[in-house]
Amino acid sequence: MHHPRSTLAVALLLACTLHSASALAQQHSLEGVNFTGPLITPNPAGMAAGHWYIEPYLVRVDSTAYFDDSGDRHRSDERSGAWAVVVPIAYGFSERVTGQVNLSASRAESGSTHSSGFRAGDTTARLQYLLQAPSADGTTPAVSLALVQRFSTGSHDRITGNALDAQGDGVQRTTLALGMQKVEWMGNDRPLRWRAQFSAGPAPSRTAISGASVYGTDRGFQGHIARGSVLGLSVGAEYSFNSRWVGVMEFAASRESGQRLTGFAPGADGQVRRIDERRPASRNLTLAPAVEYHFSPSLGLIAGVEMTVAGRNSGRIISPQVALGMFF
Repeated sequence: MHHPRSTLAVALLLACTLHSASALAQQHSLEGVNFTGPLITPNPAGMAAGHWYIEPYLVRVDSTAYFDDSGDRHRSDERSGAWAVVVPIAYGFSERVTGQVNLSASRAESGSTHSSGFRAGDTTARLQYLLQAPSADGTTPAVSLALVQRFSTGSHDRITGNALDAQGDGVQRTTLALGMQKVEWMGNDRPLRWRAQFSAGPAPSRTAISGASVYGTDRGFQGHIARGSVLGLSVGAEYSFNSRWVGVMEFAASRESGQRLTGFAPGADGQVRRIDERRPASRNLTLAPAVEYHFSPSLGLIAGVEMTVAGRNSGRIISPQVALGMFF
């Protein structure tokens, strides 16, 4: 049997403990903390209803090497690269539903030749539903599910002039993505925000190819390319030093299963021959360190470098980029 004074003391001690925990939680506020988000991983928390977020990127891509089927790196015979402009535009339809479209254009280079100015690339649309909203201090994670559709708005075949003018891949691909974002409060009361996304997409329908194309076919070719299924994982972390400066580190891994090119093309003797070519699966691992500077809570700049550090049957790229995030 407990003594009444003992019971009262336990109750007072528990009340004091709960009060201290509540006071500590109230000290952790994201007011005055600014993030733009890392370079690769999308925002799982979505947009507030009725608001826009536009973040135009200026991207430089350079490739002087590639990874073979064993993962060994080799120097390319010719340097290739591009200047690209990518514009993600997001809008909050409700507190849980966010829509986004990514527009792009690029000017490609190979050796001493280049494309005829900036050419439109493929377009991506994203519809995201917030399964779990984050808490005010960010310690309860935001969890979302997104449907991503890629549209073939860039050219990929029937190349009759400059081959570098083709900036698309012709693939209409659908991907499902699961995202999460959470804030961890450090011992100095500064927040570390991390986010992650896992995505998967089945093999899309075959893409028709006519003539010369980005897949290396010649002028007389008629056939299809069957692209593979895809898996992707990206994880990014942002540490807020103060209200203006944020340090970022991010990594991403992706894999596409094998491709199959089939069709017919005239041979050197003029006779039509059948083509059935299987291309191996590809994969790559990318790092993307960056730094953010915030002019205000609604205007922030991020600059960083995306670089391929490992891969198989894929190019090795180094891609400096800068983006201006604007919240309306």
